[in-house]
Amino acid sequence: MKYFDFVTKLDAQTRFLGLIASLLAATVLILGFTIFALYSKKTVVILPPKVEKEFWVSGNVLSTSYLEQVAYFIADRVLSVSPQNVDASLDMIKPFFSTDPSDLEQLEKVFLRVSKTIKENDYYQVFYPLKFYVDVKHNKLTVDGILKKMSGGQYLGEERRMLEIIFYVRNGRFFVKSLKLI
Repeated sequence: MKYFDFVTKLDAQTRFLGLIASLLAATVLILGFTIFALYSKKTVVILPPKVEKEFWVSGNVLSTSYLEQVAYFIADRVLSVSPQNVDASLDMIKPFFSTDPSDLEQLEKVFLRVSKTIKENDYYQVFYPLKFYVDVKHNKLTVDGILKKMSGGQYLGEERRMLEIIFYVRNGRFFVKSLKLI
């Protein structure tokens, strides 16, 4: 009789420990899937070199202040250039470019045209942004401002210009699809 009680207790302990082991294995599996899901949905936020305002990124939604700061940085790099720094200036915004080959081709054409114009005409230009228009519904940023041009010591004049930036957001990351000077 004593022997059967001992075997019964061992059998109960084995079942209890098997249940605990199964629960621990299920927990490890759930944690593994959760970590994989979080890792695959990680967000990469590329910042302009100078961040002046607080901003937030939540999934594929970017705050207006982030969009304004990025638009200011891109407009400054594209429009405030000289023959000596035009290529380096344009290279600074390449991390924001779309990864779609057709978009890249179009952006490279725009940059080649800007670089060629600046170098051939040997003029310097400075862009002073006045207003930012953020149209999240149509994924469009517009920077409105004054563009002043100089060649050597000669002031060539100024004009009101707008830079339109078409963008998209994928996995929380901002990508420039196209740029157009209006």
